[in-house]
Amino acid sequence: MKKGQKPNILLIMADQMHKYALGAISPFVRTPHLDRLAQQGTLFTNAYSNNPVCGPYRGILYSGCYSKDCGVQRNGEALSVEEETFPKELARLGYETGFVGKLHLGGDGNGPVPEKYWAGHQHFIGYQCYNGFWDQVCFYDEQGREHLQKEHRTDATARLGIERLRELAKMGRPFLQTIFFQAPHYPEQPSLHFEQLYEGQEIPLPEQYEPVDPYTPTYSPYSQRPFERCPDFVRYGGNMQKYLQLYYAMVSQMDAGVGRITEELERLGIANRTAVLFSSDHGDMQGSHGMKNKCLPYERSCGVPLIIKIPWLHQKKVVSVPVSTVDFYPTCMELAGGKSKKKLPGESLIGLITGKEIDHVPVFAENHMTAKPWYLVRSERYKLVADAETGIPCMLFDLENDPEESRNLVLEEAYGPILSELERKLAGEVGNYHYSY
Repeated sequence: MKKGQKPNILLIMADQMHKYALGAISPFVRTPHLDRLAQQGTLFTNAYSNNPVCGPYRGILYSGCYSKDCGVQRNGEALSVEEETFPKELARLGYETGFVGKLHLGGDGNGPVPEKYWAGHQHFIGYQCYNGFWDQVCFYDEQGREHLQKEHRTDATARLGIERLRELAKMGRPFLQTIFFQAPHYPEQPSLHFEQLYEGQEIPLPEQYEPVDPYTPTYSPYSQRPFERCPDFVRYGGNMQKYLQLYYAMVSQMDAGVGRITEELERLGIANRTAVLFSSDHGDMQGSHGMKNKCLPYERSCGVPLIIKIPWLHQKKVVSVPVSTVDFYPTCMELAGGKSKKKLPGESLIGLITGKEIDHVPVFAENHMTAKPWYLVRSERYKLVADAETGIPCMLFDLENDPEESRNLVLEEAYGPILSELERKLAGEVGNYHYSY
């Protein structure tokens, strides 16, 4: 990259992909393109969603602030139109900013997406929360025109992402492009070729697996009721093995799309000046602790993949320091050579990427969509989860020795000092947290 030249930034995001769903972590998963991206860049093995559910995650991603501060605590809620977002800040630095795919910020239904929900992106083609059956997904452009895609939703997202990349590259200015896949979010409907990759394969279950029906109905469009009539229920209702085969097929299909996107960067001649960040909004419990889906403080729910490739930097290949979504905003600002107007809770990841010894801020996460809202704080080794309403600690895990969270240490007297220290950290983040020591 030429001296003084601003780099391009490409964010590729998955939906409901937990941190173990990478071939680089779990060899049975077929993700050759993401694995190659990790080999060329940096793989973060302890990355977290600060709120593991669709809408609140997106509020955090673009505002750089926690849900409790940006106001997006539930699906359907929107960022204030006055909220400073990093697409807005990058635009002031001379960037073109675009979005493709599933937005799910400011609405749950279908139809045109008003500009006030675009989080500051200048260019847009996408949808709010369309769980459209595999070849019936509608995208809406800047003028609100509907584009019905007669191809698989994952393939359509990759193709439209590539088309928009070409348009941005022609403008001759640095750009930020977000491409947000819906995969591997339910309903699990991969194309046949990718389904066949896992056909007959016994997928490893989580160590803390307890039987649970993996089927979840959709609301946009509305799954057939009763559920027994829904084709997805017929395929994998009550059958976790089938669900997992289809889930990882969806991951592999998205991986193929990532491969096409990164190949397009090469074809356009801009790969060497484009930073690529890949992550997900949250994970999928898949029977761990007898639970499914997201919104939970366990690793399979709030632990997400994170790969960052910055071609012009010498990068450390693997980083185990806990990091989280709020770090993406300051990272993008540093890449762009700017400084945010806001006081941000996160920190740029550039130092960790280049191998500097940095005392990174503890990870904080929260969720207010479950029956029991919670706060979480994660240090290098331990994770504390507390009831968000009472402030009472409910879980403490030693993730170094117990990565699958099989032993809750919260009531064990020997861990009192560790619990006390983590409560202090949590109290420092949550002003109304009732510190119990």
